[in-house]
Amino acid sequence: SMYWYAIEPLIHADRERFLALASQTSLPVLRRHIARRASDFEPAAESRRQLVALLGASSGSETRRDLLAGFLQGLEGRRTVARPDNWSTAYASLNADSSEEVRDLALRLALVFDDPAALASLQTTAMDADSPAHLRVRAIEALVARQPRGLDQRLLALARGPVVRSSAIRGLAAYAHAETPRVLLEEYPQLAPAEKQDALQTLASRAAWADALLAAVEAGRVPATDLTAFTARQLRSLGDDALTERLGRLWGEVRETPADRRRQIDGYRRQLTPAVLAAADASAGREIFRKACANCHKLFGEGSAIGPDITGSQRRNLDYLLENLVDPSAAVARDFQMEVLQTESGRVVTGLVLAESEAAVTVQTVNER
Repeated sequence: SMYWYAIEPLIHADRERFLALASQTSLPVLRRHIARRASDFEPAAESRRQLVALLGASSGSETRRDLLAGFLQGLEGRRTVARPDNWSTAYASLNADSSEEVRDLALRLALVFDDPAALASLQTTAMDADSPAHLRVRAIEALVARQPRGLDQRLLALARGPVVRSSAIRGLAAYAHAETPRVLLEEYPQLAPAEKQDALQTLASRAAWADALLAAVEAGRVPATDLTAFTARQLRSLGDDALTERLGRLWGEVRETPADRRRQIDGYRRQLTPAVLAAADASAGREIFRKACANCHKLFGEGSAIGPDITGSQRRNLDYLLENLVDPSAAVARDFQMEVLQTESGRVVTGLVLAESEAAVTVQTVNER
């Protein structure tokens, strides 16, 4: 970090020299930082042109990988930017690199530059059943970020197959396709547990889809027990009183007052005597953690980092556990406070805001960034 603090001011004084350092340093993190910083430095068009020139002239897959990763990080959130006039030459060189990762990153950058050849290539890869699964997943994620016309129809088809289904289901949330709830609910019984959570989060992102989801729960097609606390919170965030009332009947009411929560904590404390705790099944507790908590919290390296890591928490302290399980929002650090965002297309996103810029708001939800 000290190297970076010394290098960063140089971009203001001598941008070409600043970029040249990316080829000279042996530290991957500095290469990524330099590319990220230069990707949007005004005048942005000239900065990107110089960065593309550096990419085309660079040698070694590791250097190219780091420059591309930093470039993409700097452009994160932008669906498209003007394509530099020297891009085609550089892309031909990058696309011939021996590293699959370099070729993949270059393809993603080409998509941001609205390169028609890249768009066609990614769409072919995404739909090609013979392509490796990880390449198809990357292609789908890159296409969803770009949102080309007609991708939603392709995602609906992919949601019916087992190989890249999770990526397709998550991607459908970005589109307001009327067929999404029907397809996902028809496929729901065949989905793996993680895929079911992806489907629930997608269906809970729009009021019309949430209506179909709750109708499926009412009909017994989706077990009410599949709705996690995070999904319930997402449904309430839609701000639809009728949906919230139905959710309360199907999933349970949310105790909103401190007095209600205090009574519940006191009741559990009376039930959980030392004798009861001594007979507890820790293995069963781990399974409950995996189902109900791991979507947001980590325990001994397992789970997600949306909420605090609870590995070092006071798990043997009954008062601590009851306070945090029954009333988890009573004391939430600012870094873990959820935000609710509504897009112009009607999608509601609930999650942690990781970063904000003029180009993008980066949000970590329970199942995607």
